[in-house]
Amino acid sequence: MDVKNKIQIIISIIVRIIILIVSCIMIMWYMDSGFIAFGSIVGITVFGTTGLAALCWDLIRLFCKKIMQKKWGKILVHALMGLTGIFVLYVAVAIGLMLYGANNTPDENATVVVLGCQVRGTVPSHALRNRLDTAFSYLDSHPSAKAVLSGGKGSGEDISEAQCMYNYLTKKGISPDRLFMEDRSTTTNENIRFSKEIIENNGLSQDLAVVTDWYHEFRASMICRRNNISCGAVPAPTPRYLTAHLVTREIFAIPHEFFMRS
Repeated sequence: MDVKNKIQIIISIIVRIIILIVSCIMIMWYMDSGFIAFGSIVGITVFGTTGLAALCWDLIRLFCKKIMQKKWGKILVHALMGLTGIFVLYVAVAIGLMLYGANNTPDENATVVVLGCQVRGTVPSHALRNRLDTAFSYLDSHPSAKAVLSGGKGSGEDISEAQCMYNYLTKKGISPDRLFMEDRSTTTNENIRFSKEIIENNGLSQDLAVVTDWYHEFRASMICRRNNISCGAVPAPTPRYLTAHLVTREIFAIPHEFFMRS
C-alpha cells in the first residue's frame, strides 16, 4: 500500500470518528430535552443514522458499489445523495433565516408583544421566564413602551399564559397600566392576530417589538407580514437543554408556515 492510500485511510478513519462523536453528542442533547416529540424524534433519527453510517461505512460503500452496477441502483444512489444534499442545504438556510430574524431591530416607539409558552400550574416555565426577563429588560429601558401579553390557557395550566406573564411582570415592578392581556390564543398565528385587535382597539403603536425565543422570531415575522404588521425582534435566550429539540421543530415549521398558510 502506497503512502497516498495510507493517508486516505487515516483521513477516512478520523472523519468517521468525528462524525460518530458529533452524532452521539447530538443524540444526548436531544434526549436531554426530556421530550418525546417531533423535534427530538427527528433529531435522534437523523443523528442515529449518521452515527450508524460512520460505523458501517465500509459495508455501505460496498453495498452502494454493488447496486450501482444496475441502472436502477445508480439512479437510487444518486437520488438519495441529491436529496441529502438538498436537506443539508435547507437546514443551513433555515438556521440562517432564524438568526436573521433574531437580529431585526424594532422601532423605538414599538408596542411590545410577548408571545406566551408553557405555564406549569401558575408558574412560568423556564422558557417563558426567559421571555419575561427579556421583556422586562426592554420595558425597563423603554419607559414609554406598552406591552401586549399574548397566550391562552392550555392543558396543565391553572391560569392563562397572559395572566401568568402579567403577574410576573407586575411583581418585578412594571406598572399594570402598561400591560394588556390577550388570553384567547393557542397558536403563534392567533397570538399575532388577537394582539393586533387589542393594539388597534387601544390606539397603540402598530409597529411591534416581538419578544419570543430567538429561533422563533423569523416565523413570527412571517406571520406579522401576512397580517400587514411591521415588526422587529427582541429575542430571548432558549434553555440549552431545549435548543436542539426546538430548533429542529422550527426547521420544519417554517416551510409549513410558508406553504400551508400563504
